Amino acid sequence: MPSSTDLVSGSLEVIDLATMKSFALGALAICALAGTAHASTLYQFDVIATGGVDSFSFSFTVPSFVTTGQSPAFTPFNVTDGTHTWTMINDLAGIGAVSCFLFDTGGSSNINSTCGFGVGSAPDGSIELTISGGLPTANGPYSISSGLGILDFSGGEDTPSLSGTLTVTSESVPEPTSIGLLGVGLAAIGWKRSVRTIRAGKRSPRYISIWE
Repeated sequence: MPSSTDLVSGSLEVIDLATMKSFALGALAICALAGTAHASTLYQFDVIATGGVDSFSFSFTVPSFVTTGQSPAFTPFNVTDGTHTWTMINDLAGIGAVSCFLFDTGGSSNINSTCGFGVGSAPDGSIELTISGGLPTANGPYSISSGLGILDFSGGEDTPSLSGTLTVTSESVPEPTSIGLLGVGLAAIGWKRSVRTIRAGKRSPRYISIWE
């Protein structure tokens, strides 16, 4: 450490201890929050329809892989034959003779966890998307095969065959270590900004002096 006589014409960089403490606590808080981070999983359905019904796509995001009996939240989507439109508002994952995702319009339509579905009357509808190899338990593409639909309208009914692809992707989130380092970086920036240069002879007892 330089003596007081060495500080006659020099300058000092000083660090406000209160500011340092504030930023250090902030860094610890960010590190603590990092422990609550979790991944989410995207289910993207691209469906090819036959029997006069247009192909369609939709998706939903869930915290983890969907299992039998679950009804993941999703944004309602439309299925149409160009003249009539059915809006799917309910869903259910099931396993029976096959594994499936079921969707219906509500009303007189119904779905169950053994991959059963049906429609009582127009203008309701329901569809079954069967998944080859069981419900997904890992990322990747899965084939939609042997899917069916019952889509009633006044005076008739569409019964499309449904196939296509379900793509499952787990979305990445920052690792806790990375977020912790971010917090430390923010603390360091705050520390640096709290450093002030003062003239010798104006030293405050609230500061630690660092000779430049």
